Amino acid sequence: MAQRAFGDPQRTPDDFKGFTPKEMAGEPFKDAPADSALGPVPTARSTQPVDLADVLGTAAVTKIENTDKKIVLHIIGDSGGVTSPQYQFAVADALAADQPNGVSFLYHLGDVVYFFGEDSYYFEQFYDPYRSYNAPIFAIPGNHDGAMYSKETAQPLQGFLENFCSTTPTDTPDNQGCVRTTMDQPGVYFTLNAPFIKFIGLYSNVGEGGTSGVISSTKRTDVGTKQLDFLKTALTQAKAERAAGKYRVLALATHHPPFTGSPFHVPSPGMLKMIDQVCEAVGIYPDIHLSGHSHLYERFTRTVKGRQIPYIVSGNAGYPGLPGLKKGGKPAPVPNVGEAGEDASGNPLKLETFNNRTFGFLRVTVSATELDVVAIGVDPDTGNTNPLDGFSVDLKTGVVADTQNIPANSSLAQAASIAAKKKKASAQKAGTKAASKKAAKKAPARKALKKASAKKRSARKGSKKKPSTK
Repeated sequence: MAQRAFGDPQRTPDDFKGFTPKEMAGEPFKDAPADSALGPVPTARSTQPVDLADVLGTAAVTKIENTDKKIVLHIIGDSGGVTSPQYQFAVADALAADQPNGVSFLYHLGDVVYFFGEDSYYFEQFYDPYRSYNAPIFAIPGNHDGAMYSKETAQPLQGFLENFCSTTPTDTPDNQGCVRTTMDQPGVYFTLNAPFIKFIGLYSNVGEGGTSGVISSTKRTDVGTKQLDFLKTALTQAKAERAAGKYRVLALATHHPPFTGSPFHVPSPGMLKMIDQVCEAVGIYPDIHLSGHSHLYERFTRTVKGRQIPYIVSGNAGYPGLPGLKKGGKPAPVPNVGEAGEDASGNPLKLETFNNRTFGFLRVTVSATELDVVAIGVDPDTGNTNPLDGFSVDLKTGVVADTQNIPANSSLAQAASIAAKKKKASAQKAGTKAASKKAAKKAPARKALKKASAKKRSARKGSKKKPSTK
Protein backbone atom coordinates (compact mmCIF):
# COMPACT_ATOMS: atom_id res chain seq x y z
CA MET A 1 0.00 0.00 0.00
CA ALA A 2 1.39 3.39 -1.03
CA GLN A 3 2.25 5.92 1.66
CA ARG A 4 -0.77 8.09 2.41
CA ALA A 5 -1.65 10.95 4.72
CA PHE A 6 -5.16 12.24 5.34
CA GLY A 7 -5.17 15.02 7.93
CA ASP A 8 -3.79 16.34 11.17
CA PRO A 9 -5.82 15.04 14.13
CA GLN A 10 -4.36 17.88 16.24
CA ARG A 11 -6.97 20.47 15.37
CA THR A 12 -5.64 23.84 14.26
CA PRO A 13 -7.19 27.34 14.09
CA ASP A 14 -9.32 28.37 11.14
CA ASP A 15 -7.46 30.44 8.57
CA PHE A 16 -10.05 32.39 6.60
CA LYS A 17 -8.15 33.51 3.54
CA GLY A 18 -10.71 33.95 0.78
CA PHE A 19 -9.83 35.23 -2.68
CA THR A 20 -9.10 38.63 -4.17
CA PRO A 21 -11.45 39.97 -6.87
CA LYS A 22 -8.69 39.29 -9.39
CA GLU A 23 -8.46 35.65 -8.31
CA MET A 24 -12.22 35.23 -8.64
CA ALA A 25 -12.39 36.94 -12.03
CA GLY A 26 -13.79 34.75 -14.77
CA GLU A 27 -16.42 34.47 -17.42
CA PRO A 28 -20.06 34.19 -16.34
CA PHE A 29 -21.56 30.82 -17.17
CA LYS A 30 -24.02 30.67 -20.02
CA ASP A 31 -26.60 27.93 -20.26
CA ALA A 32 -26.68 26.20 -23.62
CA PRO A 33 -28.08 23.05 -25.23
CA ALA A 34 -26.55 20.00 -23.56
CA ASP A 35 -24.22 18.78 -26.30
CA SER A 36 -22.77 22.25 -27.00
CA ALA A 37 -22.17 22.83 -23.28
CA LEU A 38 -20.20 19.65 -22.70
CA GLY A 39 -16.62 19.20 -21.65
CA PRO A 40 -14.53 16.12 -22.41
CA VAL A 41 -14.70 13.00 -20.22
CA PRO A 42 -11.17 11.64 -19.63
CA THR A 43 -10.95 7.88 -20.01
CA ALA A 44 -10.30 6.19 -16.67
CA ARG A 45 -6.95 4.44 -16.18
CA SER A 46 -8.85 1.39 -15.02
CA THR A 47 -12.44 0.32 -14.47
CA GLN A 48 -11.50 -2.09 -11.68
CA PRO A 49 -13.07 -1.10 -8.36
CA VAL A 50 -11.10 0.80 -5.74
CA ASP A 51 -11.03 -1.31 -2.57
CA LEU A 52 -11.20 0.57 0.71
CA ALA A 53 -8.70 -1.92 2.17
CA ASP A 54 -6.07 -0.58 -0.24
CA VAL A 55 -6.63 2.92 1.15
CA LEU A 56 -7.31 2.37 4.87
CA GLY A 57 -5.43 -0.91 5.25
CA THR A 58 -6.61 -4.48 5.68
CA ALA A 59 -6.70 -4.34 9.49
CA ALA A 60 -9.07 -1.35 9.55
CA VAL A 61 -11.44 -2.93 7.04
CA THR A 62 -11.38 -6.29 8.83
CA LYS A 63 -12.38 -4.53 12.06
CA ILE A 64 -15.30 -2.85 10.29
CA GLU A 65 -16.50 -6.16 8.85
CA ASN A 66 -15.97 -8.50 11.79
CA THR A 67 -16.02 -6.36 14.95
CA ASP A 68 -18.07 -3.24 14.23
CA LYS A 69 -20.34 -5.05 11.75
CA LYS A 70 -21.21 -1.68 10.24
CA ILE A 71 -19.53 1.17 8.43
CA VAL A 72 -20.04 4.88 9.07
CA LEU A 73 -19.20 7.54 6.48
CA HIS A 74 -19.84 11.17 5.58
CA ILE A 75 -21.28 12.58 2.35
CA ILE A 76 -21.18 16.19 1.19
CA GLY A 77 -21.60 18.19 -2.00
CA ASP A 78 -21.01 21.74 -3.23
CA SER A 79 -18.56 22.70 -0.52
CA GLY A 80 -16.33 25.36 -2.08
CA GLY A 81 -16.67 28.58 -0.08
CA VAL A 82 -15.07 30.85 -2.66
CA THR A 83 -16.74 34.14 -1.69
CA SER A 84 -17.59 33.49 1.98
CA PRO A 85 -15.38 30.74 3.41
CA GLN A 86 -16.86 30.76 6.92
CA TYR A 87 -19.73 28.49 5.88
CA GLN A 88 -17.46 25.84 4.42
CA PHE A 89 -15.18 26.02 7.46
CA ALA A 90 -18.14 25.58 9.83
CA VAL A 91 -19.25 22.41 8.05
CA ALA A 92 -15.65 21.18 7.78
CA ASP A 93 -15.15 21.72 11.52
CA ALA A 94 -18.29 19.70 12.31
CA LEU A 95 -17.12 16.92 9.98
CA ALA A 96 -13.68 16.83 11.60
CA ALA A 97 -15.23 16.75 15.08
CA ASP A 98 -17.48 13.84 14.14
CA GLN A 99 -14.88 11.84 12.18
CA PRO A 100 -13.21 10.23 15.25
CA ASN A 101 -16.59 8.73 16.19
CA GLY A 102 -16.03 5.76 13.92
CA VAL A 103 -16.32 7.52 10.55
CA SER A 104 -14.20 5.75 7.93
CA PHE A 105 -14.23 8.16 4.99
CA LEU A 106 -15.95 11.05 3.24
CA TYR A 107 -17.51 10.89 -0.24
CA HIS A 108 -17.78 14.22 -2.10
CA LEU A 109 -20.53 14.67 -4.68
CA GLY A 110 -18.77 17.39 -6.68
CA ASP A 111 -18.12 21.13 -6.87
CA VAL A 112 -15.13 20.77 -4.63
CA VAL A 113 -13.95 24.19 -5.84
CA TYR A 114 -15.54 27.33 -7.33
CA PHE A 115 -15.83 28.93 -9.74
CA PHE A 116 -13.46 27.11 -12.06
CA GLY A 117 -11.53 23.86 -11.76
CA GLU A 118 -7.99 25.25 -11.66
CA ASP A 119 -5.53 23.77 -9.18
CA SER A 120 -4.94 27.25 -7.73
CA TYR A 121 -8.29 26.96 -5.91
CA TYR A 122 -7.53 23.67 -4.20
CA PHE A 123 -5.59 24.91 -1.17
CA GLU A 124 -8.15 27.52 -0.13
CA GLN A 125 -11.24 25.41 -0.78
CA PHE A 126 -10.09 21.84 -0.14
CA TYR A 127 -6.79 21.24 1.67
CA ASP A 128 -7.10 24.07 4.18
CA PRO A 129 -10.74 23.50 5.29
CA TYR A 130 -10.30 19.73 5.68
CA ARG A 131 -6.76 19.79 7.09
CA SER A 132 -8.07 18.29 10.38
CA TYR A 133 -10.22 15.60 8.74
CA ASN A 134 -8.15 12.50 9.40
CA ALA A 135 -9.72 10.13 6.86
CA PRO A 136 -9.79 9.57 3.08
CA ILE A 137 -11.88 11.87 0.90
CA PHE A 138 -13.16 10.32 -2.33
CA ALA A 139 -14.89 12.49 -4.93
CA ILE A 140 -16.61 12.77 -8.27
CA PRO A 141 -16.25 16.12 -10.06
CA GLY A 142 -19.06 18.65 -10.33
CA ASN A 143 -19.68 21.13 -13.13
CA HIS A 144 -17.45 23.78 -11.51
CA ASP A 145 -14.62 21.27 -11.10
CA GLY A 146 -14.76 20.69 -14.85
CA ALA A 147 -15.39 24.26 -16.00
CA MET A 148 -12.44 26.32 -17.26
CA TYR A 149 -11.74 29.88 -18.38
CA SER A 150 -12.10 30.27 -22.13
CA LYS A 151 -8.40 31.19 -22.39
CA GLU A 152 -7.22 28.61 -19.86
CA THR A 153 -4.13 26.73 -21.03
CA ALA A 154 -4.65 23.78 -18.68
CA GLN A 155 -6.81 20.85 -19.74
CA PRO A 156 -10.39 20.61 -18.41
CA LEU A 157 -10.57 18.71 -15.12
CA GLN A 158 -6.78 18.94 -14.75
CA GLY A 159 -6.99 20.28 -11.19
CA PHE A 160 -9.39 17.51 -10.18
CA LEU A 161 -7.31 14.82 -11.87
CA GLU A 162 -4.11 16.01 -10.19
CA ASN A 163 -5.65 16.08 -6.73
CA PHE A 164 -8.00 13.07 -6.83
CA CYS A 165 -6.75 10.85 -9.65
CA SER A 166 -2.95 10.89 -9.43
CA THR A 167 -1.25 7.60 -10.25
CA THR A 168 0.06 7.31 -6.67
CA PRO A 169 -0.61 9.25 -3.44
CA THR A 170 1.53 12.40 -3.65
CA ASP A 171 2.46 15.24 -1.34
CA THR A 172 1.36 17.87 -3.85
CA PRO A 173 2.44 21.54 -3.76
CA ASP A 174 -1.28 22.36 -3.97
CA ASN A 175 -1.71 21.38 -0.30
CA GLN A 176 0.78 24.09 0.79
CA GLY A 177 1.97 22.10 3.78
CA CYS A 178 -1.33 20.53 4.86
CA VAL A 179 -1.10 16.88 5.91
CA ARG A 180 -3.05 15.31 3.05
CA THR A 181 -1.74 13.46 0.03
CA THR A 182 -3.56 13.25 -3.27
CA MET A 183 -6.03 10.45 -3.92
CA ASP A 184 -5.29 7.88 -6.62
CA GLN A 185 -8.78 7.19 -7.96
CA PRO A 186 -8.60 5.67 -11.45
CA GLY A 187 -10.71 8.40 -13.03
CA VAL A 188 -13.59 10.85 -12.80
CA TYR A 189 -15.92 7.84 -12.90
CA PHE A 190 -15.08 4.87 -10.68
CA THR A 191 -16.37 2.18 -8.33
CA LEU A 192 -15.52 2.16 -4.63
CA ASN A 193 -15.93 -1.13 -2.79
CA ALA A 194 -16.22 -0.75 0.98
CA PRO A 195 -17.63 -3.04 3.66
CA PHE A 196 -21.44 -3.18 3.31
CA ILE A 197 -21.58 -0.52 0.55
CA LYS A 198 -20.52 -0.06 -3.06
CA PHE A 199 -20.36 3.41 -4.67
CA ILE A 200 -20.63 3.84 -8.43
CA GLY A 201 -19.69 7.43 -9.23
CA LEU A 202 -20.31 9.10 -12.61
CA TYR A 203 -19.23 12.48 -14.00
CA SER A 204 -22.32 14.41 -15.18
CA ASN A 205 -20.31 17.12 -16.96
CA VAL A 206 -20.32 20.93 -16.85
CA GLY A 207 -23.95 21.97 -17.30
CA GLU A 208 -24.89 24.96 -15.14
CA GLY A 209 -28.20 25.72 -13.44
CA GLY A 210 -30.38 25.63 -16.53
CA THR A 211 -28.65 22.68 -18.19
CA SER A 212 -29.17 19.07 -17.18
CA GLY A 213 -26.44 16.60 -16.35
CA VAL A 214 -25.03 14.47 -19.17
CA ILE A 215 -23.13 11.20 -18.82
CA SER A 216 -23.07 10.12 -22.49
CA SER A 217 -23.18 11.69 -25.93
CA THR A 218 -23.06 10.14 -29.40
CA LYS A 219 -22.51 13.60 -30.90
CA ARG A 220 -19.31 14.31 -28.98
CA THR A 221 -16.57 11.73 -29.39
CA ASP A 222 -14.62 13.18 -26.44
CA VAL A 223 -17.62 12.37 -24.25
CA GLY A 224 -18.83 9.23 -25.97
CA THR A 225 -20.54 6.28 -24.30
CA LYS A 226 -17.64 5.16 -22.10
CA GLN A 227 -19.52 5.92 -18.87
CA LEU A 228 -22.51 3.86 -19.96
CA ASP A 229 -20.18 0.97 -20.76
CA PHE A 230 -18.53 1.40 -17.36
CA LEU A 231 -21.91 1.58 -15.60
CA LYS A 232 -23.04 -1.65 -17.27
CA THR A 233 -19.85 -3.42 -16.17
CA ALA A 234 -20.08 -2.07 -12.59
CA LEU A 235 -23.75 -3.04 -12.24
CA THR A 236 -23.05 -6.49 -13.66
CA GLN A 237 -20.31 -6.98 -11.05
CA ALA A 238 -22.68 -5.85 -8.30
CA LYS A 239 -25.36 -8.29 -9.44
CA ALA A 240 -22.84 -11.14 -9.59
CA GLU A 241 -21.62 -10.36 -6.06
CA ARG A 242 -25.16 -10.54 -4.73
CA ALA A 243 -25.76 -13.81 -6.53
CA ALA A 244 -22.65 -15.16 -4.79
CA GLY A 245 -24.00 -14.12 -1.38
CA LYS A 246 -22.01 -10.87 -0.91
CA TYR A 247 -24.63 -8.15 -0.47
CA ARG A 248 -23.62 -4.51 -0.37
CA VAL A 249 -25.76 -1.38 -0.52
CA LEU A 250 -25.55 -0.09 -4.08
CA ALA A 251 -25.12 3.70 -4.03
CA LEU A 252 -25.12 5.58 -7.33
CA ALA A 253 -23.59 9.08 -7.32
CA THR A 254 -23.91 11.88 -9.89
CA HIS A 255 -23.31 15.57 -9.34
CA HIS A 256 -26.45 16.65 -11.22
CA PRO A 257 -29.66 15.43 -9.54
CA PRO A 258 -32.30 13.40 -11.38
CA PHE A 259 -34.93 15.28 -9.34
CA THR A 260 -34.81 18.68 -7.64
CA GLY A 261 -37.18 21.38 -6.49
CA SER A 262 -34.51 24.07 -6.67
CA PRO A 263 -35.62 27.27 -8.43
CA PHE A 264 -32.11 27.78 -9.82
CA HIS A 265 -31.20 24.26 -11.01
CA VAL A 266 -33.08 21.89 -13.26
CA PRO A 267 -33.52 18.12 -12.88
CA SER A 268 -31.89 15.68 -15.28
CA PRO A 269 -34.55 13.32 -16.66
CA GLY A 270 -32.49 12.46 -19.75
CA MET A 271 -29.54 11.38 -17.62
CA LEU A 272 -31.85 9.33 -15.39
CA LYS A 273 -33.40 7.65 -18.42
CA MET A 274 -29.95 6.52 -19.59
CA ILE A 275 -29.15 5.16 -16.14
CA ASP A 276 -32.52 3.40 -15.93
CA GLN A 277 -31.98 1.74 -19.30
CA VAL A 278 -28.69 0.23 -18.13
CA CYS A 279 -30.19 -0.80 -14.78
CA GLU A 280 -33.10 -2.46 -16.55
CA ALA A 281 -30.82 -4.26 -19.01
CA VAL A 282 -28.60 -5.63 -16.22
CA GLY A 283 -31.46 -6.31 -13.84
CA ILE A 284 -30.37 -4.27 -10.82
CA TYR A 285 -31.25 -0.78 -9.54
CA PRO A 286 -29.43 1.29 -6.90
CA ASP A 287 -30.55 1.24 -3.27
CA ILE A 288 -29.89 5.00 -3.06
CA HIS A 289 -29.02 7.77 -5.54
CA LEU A 290 -26.87 10.66 -4.24
CA SER A 291 -26.39 14.06 -5.90
CA GLY A 292 -25.40 17.65 -5.24
CA HIS A 293 -25.52 20.64 -7.63
CA SER A 294 -28.66 22.22 -6.15
CA HIS A 295 -27.53 24.21 -3.13
CA LEU A 296 -29.85 22.68 -0.56
CA TYR A 297 -30.91 19.41 1.04
CA GLU A 298 -33.85 17.43 -0.29
CA ARG A 299 -35.08 13.85 -0.29
CA PHE A 300 -37.35 12.13 -2.77
CA THR A 301 -38.71 8.59 -2.62
CA ARG A 302 -39.05 6.88 -5.99
CA THR A 303 -40.69 3.47 -6.25
CA VAL A 304 -39.31 1.18 -8.95
CA LYS A 305 -40.48 -2.42 -9.34
CA GLY A 306 -42.00 -2.38 -5.87
CA ARG A 307 -38.86 -1.12 -4.09
CA GLN A 308 -38.51 2.38 -2.66
CA ILE A 309 -35.32 4.22 -3.62
CA PRO A 310 -34.29 7.47 -1.86
CA TYR A 311 -32.96 10.17 -4.19
CA ILE A 312 -30.94 12.59 -2.09
CA VAL A 313 -29.64 16.04 -3.00
CA SER A 314 -26.90 17.08 -0.56
CA GLY A 315 -25.52 20.31 -1.98
CA ASN A 316 -25.27 22.40 1.19
CA ALA A 317 -21.71 21.78 2.44
CA GLY A 318 -20.40 25.32 2.21
CA TYR A 319 -21.05 27.15 -1.05
CA PRO A 320 -22.65 30.36 0.28
CA GLY A 321 -25.53 30.60 -2.21
CA LEU A 322 -28.29 28.69 -0.44
CA PRO A 323 -31.54 29.91 -2.07
CA GLY A 324 -33.36 30.38 1.22
CA LEU A 325 -30.67 32.73 2.55
CA LYS A 326 -30.52 35.07 -0.42
CA LYS A 327 -31.47 38.65 0.38
CA GLY A 328 -33.42 41.09 -1.76
CA GLY A 329 -36.16 40.42 -4.28
CA LYS A 330 -38.80 37.77 -3.98
CA PRO A 331 -37.96 34.72 -1.86
CA ALA A 332 -37.18 31.57 -3.80
CA PRO A 333 -40.28 29.38 -4.26
CA VAL A 334 -40.43 26.29 -2.07
CA PRO A 335 -42.08 23.06 -3.29
CA ASN A 336 -44.73 21.34 -1.23
CA VAL A 337 -43.20 18.68 1.01
CA GLY A 338 -45.25 15.51 0.91
CA GLU A 339 -46.41 16.13 -2.63
CA ALA A 340 -46.66 12.86 -4.56
CA GLY A 341 -46.90 12.13 -8.25
CA GLU A 342 -45.05 10.25 -10.95
CA ASP A 343 -41.71 10.66 -12.67
CA ALA A 344 -41.29 10.80 -16.45
CA SER A 345 -41.38 6.99 -16.62
CA GLY A 346 -44.57 6.66 -14.60
CA ASN A 347 -42.90 5.54 -11.37
CA PRO A 348 -44.38 6.87 -8.10
CA LEU A 349 -42.35 9.82 -6.79
CA LYS A 350 -42.74 11.77 -3.55
CA LEU A 351 -40.88 14.76 -2.10
CA GLU A 352 -40.19 13.87 1.54
CA THR A 353 -37.97 16.72 2.77
CA PHE A 354 -36.84 20.11 1.46
CA ASN A 355 -34.47 22.55 3.18
CA ASN A 356 -32.82 25.45 1.33
CA ARG A 357 -31.68 27.44 4.37
CA THR A 358 -29.31 25.20 6.30
CA PHE A 359 -25.71 24.15 5.67
CA GLY A 360 -24.75 20.60 6.52
CA PHE A 361 -23.72 17.07 5.58
CA LEU A 362 -24.89 13.45 5.68
CA ARG A 363 -23.87 10.84 8.24
CA VAL A 364 -24.46 7.37 6.80
CA THR A 365 -24.39 4.06 8.68
CA VAL A 366 -24.60 0.78 6.77
CA SER A 367 -24.89 -2.78 8.12
CA ALA A 368 -25.71 -6.07 6.47
CA THR A 369 -29.44 -5.39 6.79
CA GLU A 370 -30.02 -1.64 6.90
CA LEU A 371 -28.96 1.71 5.50
CA ASP A 372 -29.40 4.63 7.93
CA VAL A 373 -28.93 8.25 6.90
CA VAL A 374 -29.03 11.38 9.06
CA ALA A 375 -28.89 14.78 7.40
CA ILE A 376 -27.07 17.06 9.85
CA GLY A 377 -27.44 20.82 9.87
CA VAL A 378 -24.62 23.14 10.97
CA ASP A 379 -25.06 26.64 12.38
CA PRO A 380 -22.14 28.65 10.93
CA ASP A 381 -22.28 31.21 13.77
CA THR A 382 -22.17 28.82 16.74
CA GLY A 383 -20.91 25.57 15.24
CA ASN A 384 -23.94 23.80 16.72
CA THR A 385 -25.32 20.81 14.84
CA ASN A 386 -28.81 19.37 14.67
CA PRO A 387 -30.59 16.66 12.65
CA LEU A 388 -32.52 17.98 9.64
CA ASP A 389 -33.83 14.64 8.45
CA GLY A 390 -33.39 10.95 9.11
CA PHE A 391 -34.42 7.83 7.26
CA SER A 392 -33.59 4.16 6.92
CA VAL A 393 -33.82 1.63 4.12
CA ASP A 394 -34.64 -1.99 4.95
CA LEU A 395 -32.39 -3.82 2.51
CA LYS A 396 -34.57 -6.95 2.52
CA THR A 397 -37.93 -5.33 1.82
CA GLY A 398 -36.79 -2.16 0.04
CA VAL A 399 -38.94 0.01 2.30
CA VAL A 400 -37.85 3.55 3.28
CA ALA A 401 -38.88 4.73 6.74
CA ASP A 402 -38.49 8.11 8.42
CA THR A 403 -36.33 7.94 11.54
CA GLN A 404 -34.46 10.14 13.96
CA ASN A 405 -32.25 7.36 15.28
CA ILE A 406 -29.20 9.45 16.13
CA PRO A 407 -26.25 7.18 17.04
CA ALA A 408 -26.02 6.36 20.74
CA ASN A 409 -22.59 7.97 21.03
CA SER A 410 -24.33 11.32 20.41
CA SER A 411 -21.75 12.41 17.89
CA LEU A 412 -23.93 15.37 16.97
CA ALA A 413 -23.62 16.78 20.48
CA GLN A 414 -19.90 16.04 20.50
CA ALA A 415 -19.42 17.72 17.15
CA ALA A 416 -21.29 20.80 18.31
CA SER A 417 -19.34 21.06 21.56
CA ILE A 418 -15.95 20.51 19.93
CA ALA A 419 -16.69 22.90 17.08
CA ALA A 420 -17.81 25.63 19.48
CA LYS A 421 -14.72 25.19 21.68
CA LYS A 422 -12.49 25.12 18.62
CA LYS A 423 -14.02 28.32 17.28
CA LYS A 424 -13.35 30.09 20.58
CA ALA A 425 -9.81 28.69 20.80
CA SER A 426 -9.22 29.66 17.19
CA ALA A 427 -10.12 33.28 17.86
CA GLN A 428 -7.87 33.41 20.91
CA LYS A 429 -4.91 31.68 19.28
CA ALA A 430 -5.05 33.10 15.80
CA GLY A 431 -5.88 36.65 16.76
CA THR A 432 -6.47 38.64 13.64
CA LYS A 433 -6.40 37.35 10.09
CA ALA A 434 -3.30 39.39 9.42
CA ALA A 435 -1.50 37.77 12.32
CA SER A 436 -2.41 34.33 11.05
CA LYS A 437 -1.04 35.12 7.61
CA LYS A 438 2.14 36.53 9.10
CA ALA A 439 2.67 33.39 11.19
CA ALA A 440 2.08 31.18 8.17
CA LYS A 441 4.69 33.06 6.16
CA LYS A 442 7.29 32.28 8.80
CA ALA A 443 7.00 28.55 8.19
CA PRO A 444 9.84 27.76 5.75
CA ALA A 445 8.39 24.48 4.54
CA ARG A 446 5.02 25.99 3.79
CA LYS A 447 6.61 28.98 2.11
CA ALA A 448 8.65 26.70 -0.12
CA LEU A 449 5.60 24.70 -1.09
CA LYS A 450 3.66 27.86 -1.89
CA LYS A 451 6.50 28.97 -4.13
CA ALA A 452 6.52 25.61 -5.89
CA SER A 453 2.76 25.76 -6.38
CA ALA A 454 2.93 29.29 -7.77
CA LYS A 455 5.74 28.30 -10.13
CA LYS A 456 3.68 25.37 -11.33
CA ARG A 457 0.66 27.54 -12.08
CA SER A 458 2.77 30.21 -13.69
CA ALA A 459 4.34 27.73 -16.08
CA ARG A 460 0.93 26.41 -17.00
CA LYS A 461 -0.93 29.67 -17.49
CA GLY A 462 1.74 31.92 -18.92
CA SER A 463 0.62 35.51 -19.05
CA LYS A 464 -3.09 34.98 -19.82
CA LYS A 465 -5.50 37.72 -18.80
CA LYS A 466 -8.80 36.64 -17.35
CA PRO A 467 -11.98 38.57 -18.23
CA SER A 468 -14.07 40.09 -15.45
CA THR A 469 -17.12 38.38 -14.02
CA LYS A 470 -20.48 39.95 -13.50
